[in-house]
Amino acid sequence: MSDKDEATKANGKRQSRGVFERPAGSGIWWVCYFDENRRKHREKVGPKALALKVYQKRKNEVQERRFFPERIGRRDVLLADMIDDYVSRGKGRMRRFVDYARYARRWKVALGNRTLRQIGPGDIERYIAKRRDDGMSEASCNRELTFLRSVFYVAKGDGLVDDVPFGRGSGKVKLFKENNQRVRFLSDEEETALRKAIGEDEWPKVAFAFLTGFRQGNQFRLRWADVKFDTGTVCARKPKGRKDYHVPMNDELRAILGALPSRLRSEWVFPSETGETPLDPKNYVHRVFGPAVEKAGLEDFHWHDLRHTFASRLVMAGVDLRTVQDLMGHATAQMTQRYAHVSDAHKLDAVQRLSKHGATEARTDTTTDTSERPAKVAAQGGAEALELQKERSEPCWIRTSDPLLKRQMLCHLS
Repeated sequence: MSDKDEATKANGKRQSRGVFERPAGSGIWWVCYFDENRRKHREKVGPKALALKVYQKRKNEVQERRFFPERIGRRDVLLADMIDDYVSRGKGRMRRFVDYARYARRWKVALGNRTLRQIGPGDIERYIAKRRDDGMSEASCNRELTFLRSVFYVAKGDGLVDDVPFGRGSGKVKLFKENNQRVRFLSDEEETALRKAIGEDEWPKVAFAFLTGFRQGNQFRLRWADVKFDTGTVCARKPKGRKDYHVPMNDELRAILGALPSRLRSEWVFPSETGETPLDPKNYVHRVFGPAVEKAGLEDFHWHDLRHTFASRLVMAGVDLRTVQDLMGHATAQMTQRYAHVSDAHKLDAVQRLSKHGATEARTDTTTDTSERPAKVAAQGGAEALELQKERSEPCWIRTSDPLLKRQMLCHLS
């Protein structure tokens, strides 16, 4: 039986075009329509009133060229399920899986019971506003937003959503603009205070950080296989820039590494108590380094500032920025440009050279005594040479003097 036949009631009256009941008397209504390419489509809807609305909607979409058959019947996915799928798919490729797992738990608690299509920019912005009220920094909020944005982009690639609530356009969620130009480094006095506060047993970990400039993750994941005493280098594996790089060992660093007891009992340079796993950096900073910083009285100082100390001391020692870039493992010179600074003492020394007293002394030291020169020239070169020397000392002497005169003088001197 054709669709037209099924669209006819038992009393012979014709029903609305494109809407029919199947099976007859079941109360389940279908819609039938053609797209712009004359391909036939059928959809099972349900109640007749709803079927009439769906049919009219599909006709409008076809006429306005907004009809996409692949979207029909697409299931709505909860954010919690999509997050689980995203984490499971990228588990082996995520360098910071522990952090991503934490972001996943927070987003699942906040919006996990909603479908992806139900989540709008306002829902995300309200959650971030609450996080800011709780004292979360802008950089930390950006990490959570970046995680959720990645989840939505994967969902879009899977065809589960048409658009993502992030972007530059109006009504989109935007990341905070971070100030990455902050540079805090240890002074000599602060280094002494920190060493006294943290103790000699823990000092090698701190000293390694500002003698190599390694990031926290690279340092605590360092294996002895990447410490080359024969070539005098330490290798950073899988850094933030995704390209391994080497840092030479100076004498102090070589002595520190050579004295570490972990060389005899673990593959890790900084192992845990069992020696089978590397030391947990976050736990170490919270348990040991943080209290030592407070005890030493250091203000606004974090573990990553040890890396800043490495770069700052290189620059203050006169090392060019290109070399600093290589030693820091930076992918671009722009990342290293933030260290193009000097300490206050270096700045004072630089501007002090511009003082009038210093400039006067410099001129006095570099002035050549010419009081005996006329007599010497006269004795050796005669009157013509002396007259020429006088002309050169005159303010109005012209460099392009008579070439014949020059030749006569040279001949006379010879």
